Amino acid sequence: MLASALAAGLWMGPPLLYGPRVEVMAVVRRDFVQSVVASGADQTLMVTGLFDLGSKPANQRTTFVALRTAQSLLGLVGGVSSLEVKVKDIYAAETVAQRITAATGVEADSWIATNAQFFTAVQAQKTSNTTIRFFVGLSVAFGIASVLVVSVVQKSREIGILRAMGISRGQVLRVFLLQGGLLGLLGSFGGAGIGLMALLLWQRYALNPDGTPLFPLAVEPGLFVASLLLATLTGLAAAFAPALRAARLDPVVAIRG
Repeated sequence: MLASALAAGLWMGPPLLYGPRVEVMAVVRRDFVQSVVASGADQTLMVTGLFDLGSKPANQRTTFVALRTAQSLLGLVGGVSSLEVKVKDIYAAETVAQRITAATGVEADSWIATNAQFFTAVQAQKTSNTTIRFFVGLSVAFGIASVLVVSVVQKSREIGILRAMGISRGQVLRVFLLQGGLLGLLGSFGGAGIGLMALLLWQRYALNPDGTPLFPLAVEPGLFVASLLLATLTGLAAAFAPALRAARLDPVVAIRG
């Protein structure tokens, strides 16, 4: 058994089985250990690899052994207690379970069915995150729009002079749209930078007692790029109404104030 290959999903040997908790005191490869299951059966096994499931409690209660070894320890000659199937899309587990039951007649339970409360909590968290992001984006849009409205009011005389000098409405419109887009882009740069620093600090100082991260966080460049684009588009959308108002200003009225 090559546990590191199992952890990476690359094990190509005989079928394997999750057994009940096995007491293993050694953590060094090639050591021989006396494994004892709840029924009292014991067997001497050799540690051939170490794996990390990303959770200390899961690491402490999980052991991989060859199928025949597990059958011998549990007294299940030629049988298994359960089979576990890994799917690419974790949220399609229920559909896959139903297909397995329909094709084989074997009872198949998905993690969604067996962990209904957890799944409901995950769905609620996703919904709340989406709602929070929506209202954050809305507040950003209103902030940019208010800044540009004030700018249009304060610069009305200058806009009127430019219009009298021959600047077209389209050019005035583009100036304020550009301003709104830049406000969104620069704001998103600042926010992304602060978020990245907070993420790096979290990974450095939020650690388990054994020195491993409290929970792994991945820095995804695509997410930062998407946030920059979304913030820029939000700035452009928020700037449209003030820019349109500025473009429609009558030069004479604007100059007179």
